[in-house]
Amino acid sequence: MTKINEIFQSKIAEIFAQQKMPKKLAVAVSGGVDSVALTILLGEFCKEKKIELLAVTVDHKMREGSADEALELSKILAKKKISHTILEVDAKKLPQKNIEAKLREMRYELLCGFCKKKKISYLFLGHQLGDVAENFLIRLFRGSGLDGLSTMAEISESLGVKLVRPLLEFDKSDLEKYLRSKKIKWFEDETNLDEKFLRNKIRNFFATFEERNLIHKRIKNASDEIAKMRDLFDSLMMVEAAKILEFKDDEYFLIDHKKLQKLDEKFALKILALVAMEVSGKKYKPRMESLRNFYEYLLQDAKIKPRNFYGCEIKQYDEKWLSVKPQEVRGKFELRSVLKKFL
Repeated sequence: MTKINEIFQSKIAEIFAQQKMPKKLAVAVSGGVDSVALTILLGEFCKEKKIELLAVTVDHKMREGSADEALELSKILAKKKISHTILEVDAKKLPQKNIEAKLREMRYELLCGFCKKKKISYLFLGHQLGDVAENFLIRLFRGSGLDGLSTMAEISESLGVKLVRPLLEFDKSDLEKYLRSKKIKWFEDETNLDEKFLRNKIRNFFATFEERNLIHKRIKNASDEIAKMRDLFDSLMMVEAAKILEFKDDEYFLIDHKKLQKLDEKFALKILALVAMEVSGKKYKPRMESLRNFYEYLLQDAKIKPRNFYGCEIKQYDEKWLSVKPQEVRGKFELRSVLKKFL
């Protein structure tokens, strides 16, 4: 067994140490070196543990040759006896603006939908050390705070599916060497050279440094430390959330207006963001500028007139409480956020 395989198997064993090993796993494979290496490594692990592995590719149809690459990938994985499914994005729904973010959202919807259909709880993703460093700089350039600058979570959840990233401490060059040793082909996406995308500019910037790997590791270490600070802040914030929020009839939130006004601004902003995300069903926090403007509106002592914000309707419930309900009828819903255990 190669060293990289030993490290990988140890990492997977660590991830599932506290729970029963699932019978089926899914892995998202784009065809790039990261996801192909992950799929082969995971395939060997699953073969040994007698777990069914399903590889899934999302073809966005955004570049010429993507369909041919997906089919070639099927042949490569078939030789390793790994099941491979190709999901296609509806051409009518392809975004014209904010392309990267919209495609990412569509990709996760397709992948998580596939997992739910197949009754798979864990979807593996090929993010590696370089991705952590790139994300850090992207979010730094965009003015992110603790949340944005915190490292990628090894395990997170989206649309009811657990997302697992076991390669966050693996360097891309090691993954390339691993695939070469196995004589396995991967595909290079030519759009990665297009510097109209910020990620590509940052990736090319890193490439100018001889000690790129060391820089990646140092950025990840910094990001890990920021995550610890974020977790401490969140634990304190949740204590305050329990004091000012009530979750009513599994349908909407009540906010104690006076207590919100007296709360530290940083806590108040994050609580409002989490409530808005939960009620609206949106995956990402509202932009800070619009969130701050809304918060300032709620600071007034006068009775709050009905107002819409981020897919929510906020209005005076009684003399003490403000209600936050979905703008559109969604029926009853379960809290996805950590707020639930405090309310």
